[in-house]
Amino acid sequence: MKHHVFFAVLITFLLGTASAGAQVKWGVKGGYNITDMSLDKTVLNSENRHGFFVGPTLRVETPLLGLGFDISALYDQRESKVGNDTPVTMTTKMVTVPLNVRFSIGTRSTFALFGYAGPQIGFNLNDGDKVIDQVKSWRYRESNFSVNLGGGLLLGNCFQVTANYNIVCGRTADVTVGSAIDMVKDDLKKHEAKENAWQIGAAFFF
Repeated sequence: MKHHVFFAVLITFLLGTASAGAQVKWGVKGGYNITDMSLDKTVLNSENRHGFFVGPTLRVETPLLGLGFDISALYDQRESKVGNDTPVTMTTKMVTVPLNVRFSIGTRSTFALFGYAGPQIGFNLNDGDKVIDQVKSWRYRESNFSVNLGGGLLLGNCFQVTANYNIVCGRTADVTVGSAIDMVKDDLKKHEAKENAWQIGAAFFF
């Protein structure tokens, strides 16, 4: 809840700051996820998997030299293959809202390099639990908070390519583990799963 409030206040502040003399560009953004799944215990083995993201984006260049920000609303899908004996492919479906502060070097109308960083809120679209095997189940969190860190290239003020690492600050899902006897005794153990990702993307602005 604290993350949601912080995020809303930050959006309001940045939009208010950029309202006077700012250049605003709407566009479409999409790209490729390379997922890095981590667990707080060695309960399950995991492998890097792929995914994608796509959706509308808004770029704002403030009157301050080189300073701007962007905000997007993206459908984000990530896959991870988890399990010990018989791995199961877990698919995470979210609506994500990244808000990145960016600093550019160069001329936006022709060629500019930029770095960016900022928070991201993700809202889960998955339903219910996912059974991994007889003693393990997987439940996605309703929402998660993460941070982006990356850079990119802007060409002609209308096309950009980016690369960033998305770091989950809380957890993506809870993994519940127990033996058949443990289940009868209601003595189950929960572990945290984080689904970080490298993201390679492109955007076109109108």
